[in-house]
Amino acid sequence: MSEPTAITSTSTASADQIHLGADTIDRITELAHASVAIQTHEGTHHLLVPDEYTHLDITDLVEKARPHPTRRKGTLQLTSIDSFMQYCRDQSYEEFGYIYADHESRTLTAIFNDNKHVAIDGWRDHRAVFKAELSRELNTWIKLNKTPTEQEAFAIFLEENIADIAEPSGETLLSVATSLQSTTEVTFNSSKRLDDGQVQLTYTENVDTRMANGTLEIPKEFSIGVRLFKNGDGYKIRARLKYRLGGGKVKFWYELDRVEDVIEQAFKDFIAAADNSGYTVLMGKV
Repeated sequence: MSEPTAITSTSTASADQIHLGADTIDRITELAHASVAIQTHEGTHHLLVPDEYTHLDITDLVEKARPHPTRRKGTLQLTSIDSFMQYCRDQSYEEFGYIYADHESRTLTAIFNDNKHVAIDGWRDHRAVFKAELSRELNTWIKLNKTPTEQEAFAIFLEENIADIAEPSGETLLSVATSLQSTTEVTFNSSKRLDDGQVQLTYTENVDTRMANGTLEIPKEFSIGVRLFKNGDGYKIRARLKYRLGGGKVKFWYELDRVEDVIEQAFKDFIAAADNSGYTVLMGKV
């Protein structure tokens, strides 16, 4: 009986097989882990990647995927003091926030996450701003304030803005404007102040080669009633009516009585409203 024959098998690597060293395998593992290794730090989220690769901050992406933001931020511009105060009340951040009042720019700025508490630093990026902008009608009157104007142009200005006249009545001043327009081709000679404070101008008119004399009475002063700020309340402002005779012609202008003080007082009223809201009001810029 013959002995069994031993069979020996030798395996040889085929041409498409790749030999991977230990370093390569470690590198592949490192990259695989890096793609899913999300780290968080004080509310921020990061992907950790090996050297020579890009670091990605995906905090905003994570934030947008949430049903609600992790905290409030942003700046809201309000166009009325009532809306500004309502928004401040809705935030309920009196404990952490300040309202800053800037007289120069007539601006109120509420910072809800301010550094009010010594132990807690605020981001100071959750804000509401109200800027008291002058109304269109007040800007119109300020533009021509203290500006001598030709007779006819002044009459047209009064007619176009007669709705703003509070005293004397609009009809009274409209009659003055009409009289000014009807006496544009005359020669003014003199003026005098009457007992009731009005001014009487005397003039000479050439009518069919005949000379006719006439008088024109204008009030010493008048008052306008306008909103000082957009979406704001109305205020009454006195104005002194002025004139100048020269070369047979007359120029008119008006001078608003301490209009800057009226505007400043109106803004102080806004500050008082903010001061009564429960927030601490500080004077200054931010």
